[in-house]
Amino acid sequence: LGSNDIYSSVDVLSSRGIPFQDTPETYYDLLDERVAGHGEPNAELKQRKILVDGAPTDGQGLLLQIFTQNVIGPI
Repeated sequence: LGSNDIYSSVDVLSSRGIPFQDTPETYYDLLDERVAGHGEPNAELKQRKILVDGAPTDGQGLLLQIFTQNVIGPI
């Protein structure tokens, strides 16, 4: 599933009962160090359990992603 606005998409899915995997608090505590220059609002990422990957300072872009808990069972 792709989205131009992951924050709104997560809000809508959450409001419809889709459960997302938990992320440890330390992930967000260390995020600025791990993905320097990501430019995303840490509080909003943490609130929604959105993960960040990439290397924006190296010109490799940024990936925002989130994982659901099992919704339809193992495939």
